[in-house]
Amino acid sequence: MDRAEIRRVLTPELVVLLVTALVFVGLMWRSSSGTCHNWKDQLGHVTGGFLAAAGEKEYPSPGPKIENREGLRRATKRLLDERPFGCI
Repeated sequence: MDRAEIRRVLTPELVVLLVTALVFVGLMWRSSSGTCHNWKDQLGHVTGGFLAAAGEKEYPSPGPKIENREGLRRATKRLLDERPFGCI
């Protein structure tokens, strides 16, 4: 197989498609890892508390009050800044 045959088989469109598929599979594999799963769980808990505190301010209900909204906002920002590579 000489260069002309290889260039005919490996068109630029095919190379771009193969690289895109490889990157996509790599991101899927990385985003399903335990590190990403733990990060998503922590982010869900913190943002859930932040949203609950925001809703508590708008629609007060009897019971314990969530006072530390600024701390929850900082924790959410910190978790977003510390996002592991490849987590979507």
